[in-house]
Amino acid sequence: MTTFFRDLQYGLRQLRKSPGFTLVCVLTIALGIGANTAVFSVMNAVLLRMLPVAHPEQVVYLNTTGLPYRATSSGNGSTSFSFNVYDTLRRDHPGLSEVIAYVPLSFGNTIGVRYGASPEVAEGDMVSGNFFSGLGVPMARGRGFTRRDEEAHTQSAVLSYDYWRRRFLRDPEIVGRTIHIKGVPFTIVGIAGEGFEGVEEGSTTDLWIPLQTGREFNAWGVLPGPDGKNYLNRPEWWCLRLMARLAPGTTRQQALARLQPLFQQAAYLGIGAPGPGEKPPVLSLSEAKNFPGAEQQFGEPLHIMMGMVALVLLIALSNVAMLLMARNTARAREFSLRISVGAGRERLFRQLLTEGLLLTVAGGLLAWPLAFAATHVLAAWSQIETSLAPDKTVLLFTGALLTLTAIVFGVAPLRTATASGPGLVLKTSNATAGTGKGAARFGRIIIAAQIALCVTLLVGAGLLVRTLRNLEDTPLGLEADNLLLFGINPEQAHSAAESIAFYQELLRRLRTLPGVADASAVRFRPGSGWSNNFALLVDGKVPPNAIDGRGEIRNNVAASNFFHTLGVPVVAGRDFSDADLGSAPKVAIINETFAKRYLPGEDPIGHRVGGKDAQNQLTIVGVVKDHKYTTIQEQPVPMEWDDALQRDTLGAMNIALRTYGDPLAMLPAVRKVVQQIDPNLPLEQPMTQRAQFETTIAGPMLFARLAGCFGLLAALLVATGLYGTLAFRVANRTVEIGVRMALGARREEIVKMVVQDSLLVAAAGVAAGLPIAALLAHALASELYGVKPWDGVTYAAAIAGVALVALAASLVPAQRAAGVDPMHALRSE
Repeated sequence: MTTFFRDLQYGLRQLRKSPGFTLVCVLTIALGIGANTAVFSVMNAVLLRMLPVAHPEQVVYLNTTGLPYRATSSGNGSTSFSFNVYDTLRRDHPGLSEVIAYVPLSFGNTIGVRYGASPEVAEGDMVSGNFFSGLGVPMARGRGFTRRDEEAHTQSAVLSYDYWRRRFLRDPEIVGRTIHIKGVPFTIVGIAGEGFEGVEEGSTTDLWIPLQTGREFNAWGVLPGPDGKNYLNRPEWWCLRLMARLAPGTTRQQALARLQPLFQQAAYLGIGAPGPGEKPPVLSLSEAKNFPGAEQQFGEPLHIMMGMVALVLLIALSNVAMLLMARNTARAREFSLRISVGAGRERLFRQLLTEGLLLTVAGGLLAWPLAFAATHVLAAWSQIETSLAPDKTVLLFTGALLTLTAIVFGVAPLRTATASGPGLVLKTSNATAGTGKGAARFGRIIIAAQIALCVTLLVGAGLLVRTLRNLEDTPLGLEADNLLLFGINPEQAHSAAESIAFYQELLRRLRTLPGVADASAVRFRPGSGWSNNFALLVDGKVPPNAIDGRGEIRNNVAASNFFHTLGVPVVAGRDFSDADLGSAPKVAIINETFAKRYLPGEDPIGHRVGGKDAQNQLTIVGVVKDHKYTTIQEQPVPMEWDDALQRDTLGAMNIALRTYGDPLAMLPAVRKVVQQIDPNLPLEQPMTQRAQFETTIAGPMLFARLAGCFGLLAALLVATGLYGTLAFRVANRTVEIGVRMALGARREEIVKMVVQDSLLVAAAGVAAGLPIAALLAHALASELYGVKPWDGVTYAAAIAGVALVALAASLVPAQRAAGVDPMHALRSE
């Protein structure tokens, strides 16, 4: 231990003697380790992290291959189930110990909440009584729900720990107080344990309530129809999401084999037997990951990103290793002297390992806060609400990287330090120690390898950045600028007539605001990813060219002047108008793709869409130009809009506001108008239309920005390494350069020699890197949009970038070489 402390003290003195070298090494290590830790944190949170519940390996999500023919769904069809299915499985669940149900309270997950006087927005779910006990979520305060809460539909609420911390500042007396959810009073009965953020994909849940029967609390915030039926008594509506806990000693395969026949029987309860040739839905069970279903969406891109950031780490480590080797070469006389006075090679190894350990620890300490800061940026870029902060798994990953780094830095320079025997101190000077051809050749090989990796990263970054640019420049088919969106939910409107009157008055007032050009309302805002999808009859029958014998369409509900407000051209007929009220003939508007597919060669105006009966049909009064609706990447599909003010039910809607200036500057005036009508209503998710569409490319945006950062970081590290190598070589060749200049070499020839050396190494690196870059581009093919993996412009830009880096890195050493005084160089030797 005494020897170790001596080595530590000596190492600290050596590093203090070279502050520039120490700073460069520590920063390089911190950037490499920090970048890897941040990306692994995202990968861990999205792909690896299990739910923070008791024995998460026993918890599963229930999924299905599809719905029965007569069923409809809200949310993802593969994760939706009817109440009948849930009720059957909770009563008889062979292989399971618990069956748990949950459903969002709105399509955007946000709801109006009031505690005290001011309304605000929160994210909430309705859940079964065994939600917390079945998952094994501990309570920080109070209690969770019980089966009685579910069956009696008690007005109880549980808050998440993070919401309690943010909104109530950890008030210890909050349990037992009242919070108004969608205008209805609920008693707070508990606070969920710290770290549990809910089970919704990619978002955090602020509060939970038991399954309810109230009109305001239908699944997904959808108001019941005229018959008053909700999710509990509509067997054709698959809207609940289900989880389960496996019985002790039961595997997923065993449980699934027992559940499958029971599930397929329950799937048709209340909706009739399967149709001829209909394949029944198939149940499946998946792991209780923190981010369910993310493997399919993010798995491949995140693995590619992890590989790219690993290349950055490789460049960083090789840079530091080269700096250490160069430094130890300069210390060759010191090592030779120590060997000559009796120091063994093992002693030198321990000393070098200690110095490498010091650099690694310093770099690691700086890397950790860098990783935390980077994960905050990544969370904002990805728009993932789930915590991406490094956890124990990430800490172990970082520790493993640092351990590997310390070993590499201890072993890599060992050969250089011990290659010279004790006679070196008598044979050489400081200027010529360790200037062999082998060391120079090895340095060139390392730099060429770094450049090869840099080319690979720059090509990948270029392709992803061009993809992002193509997505951002994709024509939307509407005027996204100067357009404000916000959600509204008139919770005190207890009938369709009251809801319609509310929206008529709201739109009337908004249209009179200074700076507002027009206003309208729509159920699913453009760019939200949501829409209704179902089979629709045209003129009372299935269109002859319908896919799979069904007139499959996308549907939405909009108010008057909707397309004028959005800036979508009406190519035939008209927009919805204020005259289209409940007493007027029911009307619909379709897009061009609908007209071309289902009414080819005909004038669509006057045709009817809807059910078989005349009272359920709507007359087409307009055709609008195809435009992007759910996402930027979508292809045109048949779409139809109903008039909102002619609906039997009308609940939460999104308001679209066309402004003359900055849309967000209108928010104070808009809030004032809303509060004049109902002081309890908050604005839900206010944002511009362009920002809303950008949420649909959050993944490509994240990966493009990451790749761009990796490419720039790799170029910076390569430039640093190339500069250091050239500067070291110029310093070691001072005598040679002095002799050349004494014999008549001109300064421009010396500059050319150094720059040419740099460019030759760069050319070798580019030649080696292009095939690797092509492999990466092929792996990225599925993530590209509007650009090919072999895009020539991207490859040319990467090569030009590397050439500029090589040229820039060689300028200072070249100028230093050209400034060598021949007489001074010869005298120093």
